[in-house]
Amino acid sequence: MRVRPCPGEAVILGRVGFRIKLASVCVLLVAVLAPTAAGSPQADLTAVARDYGADRKITPCRFTAAQLASAASLITGDVATYAAGLDRAIAAELRRWKDGGCTARRVATAAGANLRIVKVQPKGGARRESVTIRNRGRTTVNLRGYALRDAADHTLRFRSTKLKAGRSLRVITGCRKGTKRAVRRGTRYYGCRSKQFWDDAGDTVELLGPGGGLLSVKTYP
Repeated sequence: MRVRPCPGEAVILGRVGFRIKLASVCVLLVAVLAPTAAGSPQADLTAVARDYGADRKITPCRFTAAQLASAASLITGDVATYAAGLDRAIAAELRRWKDGGCTARRVATAAGANLRIVKVQPKGGARRESVTIRNRGRTTVNLRGYALRDAADHTLRFRSTKLKAGRSLRVITGCRKGTKRAVRRGTRYYGCRSKQFWDDAGDTVELLGPGGGLLSVKTYP
């Protein structure tokens, strides 16, 4: 996939791998991130910057405090210069989280799709551990580009698979027997990863939308 600059505008290549359009702050990702890097600081900065670039504002409570802090850690002088105000917008969102402004209702409103993590089964290795997602909305959602990740940045990004309204999907980290790639079988989705993701002793699992925003979070035990 090639990412092109916005027509008719000069661009500057930022040190963190972004092309930042002068004047209108159009932030574009130059390198294609691998699925396992979906939860990286670079991916967080990409998601936050794209949201900010639309109207020079960050959608309130769309991103977690951890995502915002992760994005802030990569703001260099170049980014601060050409994406003027992004650092201040991130700082304001972090204050909103700290002050309790991101209530569950507000997070849900910012998320859009009404998807929830309802269960985490972390034990048994990659072929037995799972995260169950439920669609509490009224429409079918295609999960392509959505992702699950934990506090250690283990990330599982979905291929195209639909989740009907009112239905649940059990996401198993490992491969389905006899397959070597991610596959959907009934109410189960097999991520086909070889190693265990979710910590047996306890972890925090986030469900992120295709734009990187938070949809749901569940901490266990």
